Amino acid sequence: MTPILACYMPNTASRDILRASVYAYSPETPIIILPSSGATFGESYNNAMRQMFEAYDEIIISNDDVVLTPNTVSDLMADVERLKESVGDKLGIVATYADSIRASQSIKFNERICRELDRVSPVFGWISKKAFSDCPFPPLNWYSDDVICEDLNALGYRHFVSSAYVHHAGSLTIGHDHAALNAAAMPWLQENRPQYLQKWFGGV
Repeated sequence: MTPILACYMPNTASRDILRASVYAYSPETPIIILPSSGATFGESYNNAMRQMFEAYDEIIISNDDVVLTPNTVSDLMADVERLKESVGDKLGIVATYADSIRASQSIKFNERICRELDRVSPVFGWISKKAFSDCPFPPLNWYSDDVICEDLNALGYRHFVSSAYVHHAGSLTIGHDHAALNAAAMPWLQENRPQYLQKWFGGV
């Protein structure tokens, strides 16, 4: 059984609601909640995922104010199993649709079908030990999901948004000061991934 790893959830209410929705809708799925152990989202998730991958070959990562539906886990894992058959060991991140998320994954703008995307936001998403071993998260809050996806793309991995859905009302993890979060990420990106800034923004 593929376990759910919950990490970088800043308040007890978020953790309790996620746990309750897992118990209600997917009681057979193990859920493991680990405390944040890094200065950024990326560092915290790397530490937690390394610990999880000592025991598992694949996990579902979850963060923020996520609430499952009755079919979230079953729909996600059904898509993952089909994609393993067609994509093989280059399957990257398989994420879900949600309410408050990047436009390409928003249920407000898209039909809920499994489709390939260059970049996904895994507020609730599957990843393998192999993919994570090849490319962990960068030490960032903002753009951490974009960077890990692009790094995996460069190695031939492919990412998908599943037909699954989770309720995600909005970010509780790293705050809402978007200008500050964006500014904090820029020095690292300029030094370590300038090609991504060129691709995403035409240079900064």
